[in-house]
Amino acid sequence: MSDNWNFYIDELDGNLASFVVDLDVTEEINIKKYNWLFTVKLTIKSPTELGFPEEIEDELLGELEYDVMEKLYVEDIIQVGRLTTNGTREFFYYAKKEKQIKIIDKQALAIFDNNKYETEISSIEEEEPWSFYYDFLYPNEYHLQQMNNRDLVELLEQENDDLEHPREIQHWIEFQTLKDLKAFEQDIIKEGFKTQDFEQEKNEEGTFSITIIREDGVDYEMIDAVTYLIIETAQKYHGEYDGWESPVVLKK
Repeated sequence: MSDNWNFYIDELDGNLASFVVDLDVTEEINIKKYNWLFTVKLTIKSPTELGFPEEIEDELLGELEYDVMEKLYVEDIIQVGRLTTNGTREFFYYAKKEKQIKIIDKQALAIFDNNKYETEISSIEEEEPWSFYYDFLYPNEYHLQQMNNRDLVELLEQENDDLEHPREIQHWIEFQTLKDLKAFEQDIIKEGFKTQDFEQEKNEEGTFSITIIREDGVDYEMIDAVTYLIIETAQKYHGEYDGWESPVVLKK
């Protein structure tokens, strides 16, 4: 279990879903020793229209989750994430032995059930136990960018930025070949972007870099939509999005 937890929003089976993941857990433990995956699933008492808990219940669930996490950690059972969607919240744990499900059951009953939550405890069988973590829980390139966007927007908010006000935003993208870079440039120009600069020679990282600009707002929905478009276009040409930068536009 690491200190590097983060979350992202996605859609799952037609419902909005919130994923919370320990991003560095595989660097903290020897995952080859943790071959059993268990879940504790509970029903949210008062879900919102989006299927998430109200703020007060969310705070309570957070406290209960932490209590369970601490008690299981002592037993060498590691929580790696949780999923909230469609009126349910599910917690995911890796353990060294199959029989440790009894410990999870005991702690869940003692904490969640005692707070009048209906819980369901089960195991998840995978040919490769950690494929669930990597393929289902762990954020993809879009989700990771969503996290980075959120961090940058929060910094702009602290500067009293008028997030919806369009301003010129710089974006950087890396490519393995100059041919791919130029093909990307032709595509992205059609979306209203302009090329500010690109390298004719490989940089120190061994890639070709291009900087593109366009006027956009930077509130959460706007910047996610913009960066998703760039990532999708870059992937067509084996490119990798490398982030964005915005000037501060103060609220009037």
